[in-house]
Amino acid sequence: MALATVVASCSLVLGVVPISASAAGGINTSAACKGTPVKGGSLTYARQTGPVTLNNFYPTNGNGDIFADTLLYQGLVQPDPKGTTQNVVPAVAKSWTVSPDGLTYTFNLRPGIKFSNGTPVTAADVVFSLNYFANPKLDETAVLAGGFKSASVVNASTVKMTLSAPTPGILYNMSIFDAFIVPKALVTKQGKAFWNNPVGTGPFKLSKWVRGSYITFVRNPYYWEPGLPYLDKVTYQYASNDNTRLLDLENNQAQIADGIPFTSVQNVKSNSNLTLQPAKVPYWVGLWMNFQRKPFQDLNVRKAMQYAIDKATINKTVFQGLGTIPNSVLPQLKYDAPNSVVKPYTFDLAMAKSLMAKSAYPKGFTVTLQYPSGYSEYTNLVLILQAELAAIGITVKLVSMDQATMTAQYMKGKYDLTFPYAEFTSDVTVPDEYATFVTTYAGGGYSFFSWWNNPTIAKMVTTFTHTASESSRAVQWPKIQAAMMAQTPFINIMDLPFLNAHRNNVCGTYLNPLGADSLQYTWIAK
Repeated sequence: MALATVVASCSLVLGVVPISASAAGGINTSAACKGTPVKGGSLTYARQTGPVTLNNFYPTNGNGDIFADTLLYQGLVQPDPKGTTQNVVPAVAKSWTVSPDGLTYTFNLRPGIKFSNGTPVTAADVVFSLNYFANPKLDETAVLAGGFKSASVVNASTVKMTLSAPTPGILYNMSIFDAFIVPKALVTKQGKAFWNNPVGTGPFKLSKWVRGSYITFVRNPYYWEPGLPYLDKVTYQYASNDNTRLLDLENNQAQIADGIPFTSVQNVKSNSNLTLQPAKVPYWVGLWMNFQRKPFQDLNVRKAMQYAIDKATINKTVFQGLGTIPNSVLPQLKYDAPNSVVKPYTFDLAMAKSLMAKSAYPKGFTVTLQYPSGYSEYTNLVLILQAELAAIGITVKLVSMDQATMTAQYMKGKYDLTFPYAEFTSDVTVPDEYATFVTTYAGGGYSFFSWWNNPTIAKMVTTFTHTASESSRAVQWPKIQAAMMAQTPFINIMDLPFLNAHRNNVCGTYLNPLGADSLQYTWIAK
């Protein structure tokens, strides 16, 4: 989600065919969960990856960092925690107003709200956090603060934020990790040490963190939502291997598991002790090309690769038909046009060969493809891609890496082809974030570490992000979507749902529209 060095977490499409956060479809509706929620108990969650850092302003391990951060911190606003809408809703702020010109946001803080160490959240803490959010020296994702001019204390319970230009996407950007509210005094006093034992306003607080193995959270006794959370303790246990997570779930060593392999969907459905929980979020299998490598600077090569990939077959054989063939190089996002307006690339080997013949590399070339180890889908996918690209003269050498190493190599530009993140999602429900990352943001590596640069599309994106009118944005985005498809700086192999599963006695397993668990509502039936 994914950023100077981060990923993104998730999102959804609006446009003509809206996608809701379908987390509710997987909520346990058994008789055991129809009673009054029970307080107490411990939950073990088998996750694909865990945090490398708890510095919400500087995440480096994608959803591994972000999904831990969302239990500890909150912003002034938050994505709808039950995933019933695409809107942002109150969190640290109980309400807010926006001036008619779109330049001034006034936030009214929730009365009596405290950090997890019991100290009050002050207007000064909020201003400090917003300034941190907008400072590229402190916040790796400060690009998401585009349009931010200043923040100031109005009074003890009110903060004003001023923009330099209308930037409607900023409120969505403030709902995620990059603008979480932290205590000014502690961060100032402790510096980097603060992130080893941070405090926030989230439903849980840190108990124990064994890096690379597990992290344990306990109930935040000062959480502002009355009666929540229900659970006493949550442990994120990390296992990158798909089979390990599923076995832990089946054996009740874990009560929830994420990243259920698509090949295991039927096994989960047939297990009377388990419930599959699909969530339709902006999750895509993004294949990145390094534009520092000359072959990828050739548009004919890039288009040839698009036509050479048989996405329908990949969907059937790798993703059990649960994916959607994309008509965007980015995940499905609000304002996306349907296939009738922006067409997906179809499998056309003859066209692919013709384009390669027109390219500067008619005899092909050799590249490496880095992919994450421990994920059966990727293991199967790369073998298909290797064969399909070989058919047009591109020899692909496969290199398996653990997620953290692969992402680090990606950020350093040490790759030819790569999947930047095993779980590649957008952090917000609007296109502003990724459109900015891949066009106008030069921090770290141009165009989100691809080094692609297209001034025409970048100018379109800048106009879009600073357009206040919702109707105008809805007209502008499909044109950007189509332009990026035509240039194909990235290849979206497939749009996918998140696949989580839980034991049948685990209730209230809501996900927000971005795929993050809202575990404050989760409880264990007797």
